[in-house]
Amino acid sequence: MRIVLISSAILILVACGEPDATIPVDQGTGFRDGYLVQVTRSGNIEWNGAKIDETEFKRYVGLYAAMPKEAGRLWVEFEPDAPSSRIAFVRRHVVGSGLCKQQRCVEGLWNVPRPVVN
Repeated sequence: MRIVLISSAILILVACGEPDATIPVDQGTGFRDGYLVQVTRSGNIEWNGAKIDETEFKRYVGLYAAMPKEAGRLWVEFEPDAPSSRIAFVRRHVVGSGLCKQQRCVEGLWNVPRPVVN
Protein backbone atom coordinates (compact mmCIF):
# COMPACT_ATOMS: atom_id res chain seq x y z
CA MET A 1 0.00 0.00 0.00
CA ARG A 2 2.81 2.43 0.81
CA ILE A 3 4.47 1.80 -2.52
CA VAL A 4 1.31 2.83 -4.36
CA LEU A 5 1.03 6.02 -2.33
CA ILE A 6 4.68 6.88 -2.86
CA SER A 7 4.39 6.21 -6.60
CA SER A 8 1.30 8.42 -6.79
CA ALA A 9 3.07 11.22 -4.93
CA ILE A 10 6.05 11.00 -7.29
CA LEU A 11 3.78 11.13 -10.34
CA ILE A 12 2.01 14.19 -8.97
CA LEU A 13 5.31 15.97 -8.31
CA VAL A 14 6.61 15.14 -11.78
CA ALA A 15 3.40 16.42 -13.40
CA CYS A 16 3.60 19.65 -11.41
CA GLY A 17 7.15 20.21 -12.65
CA GLU A 18 6.18 20.22 -16.33
CA PRO A 19 5.97 23.64 -18.01
CA ASP A 20 2.53 25.00 -18.71
CA ALA A 21 2.31 24.70 -22.50
CA THR A 22 0.45 27.92 -23.15
CA ILE A 23 1.73 30.73 -25.30
CA PRO A 24 0.37 34.29 -25.05
CA VAL A 25 -2.01 35.05 -27.92
CA ASP A 26 -1.78 38.14 -30.13
CA GLN A 27 -4.79 38.84 -32.33
CA GLY A 28 -3.33 41.99 -33.87
CA THR A 29 -2.47 42.62 -37.50
CA GLY A 30 0.60 44.83 -37.03
CA PHE A 31 4.24 44.29 -37.89
CA ARG A 32 5.68 41.01 -36.63
CA ASP A 33 9.21 41.07 -35.20
CA GLY A 34 11.32 37.92 -35.04
CA TYR A 35 10.74 34.49 -36.55
CA LEU A 36 7.65 32.52 -37.53
CA VAL A 37 6.82 28.87 -36.83
CA GLN A 38 3.73 27.44 -38.51
CA VAL A 39 2.10 24.06 -38.05
CA THR A 40 0.03 23.08 -41.07
CA ARG A 41 -3.13 21.01 -41.24
CA SER A 42 -1.00 18.10 -42.49
CA GLY A 43 1.21 18.35 -39.39
CA ASN A 44 4.25 19.89 -41.07
CA ILE A 45 6.35 22.33 -39.05
CA GLU A 46 7.66 25.31 -41.00
CA TRP A 47 10.30 27.78 -39.80
CA ASN A 48 9.97 31.04 -41.74
CA GLY A 49 8.36 29.08 -44.58
CA ALA A 50 10.90 26.23 -44.74
CA LYS A 51 9.68 22.76 -43.77
CA ILE A 52 11.73 21.28 -40.92
CA ASP A 53 11.61 18.07 -38.88
CA GLU A 54 11.19 17.73 -35.11
CA THR A 55 14.94 17.54 -34.45
CA GLU A 56 15.62 20.72 -36.42
CA PHE A 57 12.69 22.45 -34.70
CA LYS A 58 14.02 21.64 -31.22
CA ARG A 59 17.51 22.82 -32.23
CA TYR A 60 16.26 26.06 -33.80
CA VAL A 61 14.09 26.88 -30.77
CA GLY A 62 17.03 26.26 -28.44
CA LEU A 63 19.35 28.45 -30.51
CA TYR A 64 16.73 31.20 -30.75
CA ALA A 65 16.12 31.17 -26.99
CA ALA A 66 19.86 31.73 -26.45
CA MET A 67 19.83 34.87 -28.61
CA PRO A 68 19.44 38.31 -27.03
CA LYS A 69 15.97 39.82 -26.58
CA GLU A 70 16.65 42.15 -29.52
CA ALA A 71 16.40 39.12 -31.83
CA GLY A 72 12.62 39.45 -31.49
CA ARG A 73 9.85 37.09 -30.60
CA LEU A 74 9.08 33.63 -31.89
CA TRP A 75 5.64 33.76 -33.48
CA VAL A 76 3.72 30.50 -33.59
CA GLU A 77 0.67 29.87 -35.79
CA PHE A 78 -1.47 26.76 -36.10
CA GLU A 79 -3.55 26.10 -39.20
CA PRO A 80 -7.15 25.21 -38.35
CA ASP A 81 -7.47 21.43 -38.02
CA ALA A 82 -3.73 20.96 -37.39
CA PRO A 83 -3.12 17.73 -35.42
CA SER A 84 -3.51 18.36 -31.70
CA SER A 85 -0.48 16.18 -30.93
CA ARG A 86 1.68 18.36 -33.19
CA ILE A 87 0.29 21.55 -31.63
CA ALA A 88 1.09 20.20 -28.14
CA PHE A 89 4.62 19.24 -29.26
CA VAL A 90 5.36 22.73 -30.59
CA ARG A 91 3.84 24.52 -27.59
CA ARG A 92 5.69 22.28 -25.13
CA HIS A 93 9.08 22.96 -26.74
CA VAL A 94 8.55 26.70 -27.18
CA VAL A 95 7.48 27.14 -23.55
CA GLY A 96 10.17 24.73 -22.32
CA SER A 97 12.88 26.69 -24.16
CA GLY A 98 12.38 29.68 -21.88
CA LEU A 99 11.25 32.01 -24.67
CA CYS A 100 7.94 32.71 -22.94
CA LYS A 101 9.68 33.50 -19.63
CA GLN A 102 11.78 35.96 -21.64
CA GLN A 103 8.50 37.38 -23.03
CA ARG A 104 9.69 36.39 -26.50
CA CYS A 105 6.96 33.97 -27.61
CA VAL A 106 3.57 34.74 -29.03
CA GLU A 107 0.82 32.78 -30.76
CA GLY A 108 -0.68 34.57 -33.72
CA LEU A 109 -3.75 33.83 -35.77
CA TRP A 110 -3.24 31.68 -38.87
CA ASN A 111 -2.16 33.62 -41.98
CA VAL A 112 -3.32 37.07 -40.83
CA PRO A 113 -2.17 39.66 -43.41
CA ARG A 114 0.57 41.82 -41.92
CA PRO A 115 2.57 44.78 -43.21
CA VAL A 116 5.86 44.01 -44.96
CA VAL A 117 9.03 46.04 -44.42
CA ASN A 118 11.20 46.48 -47.52
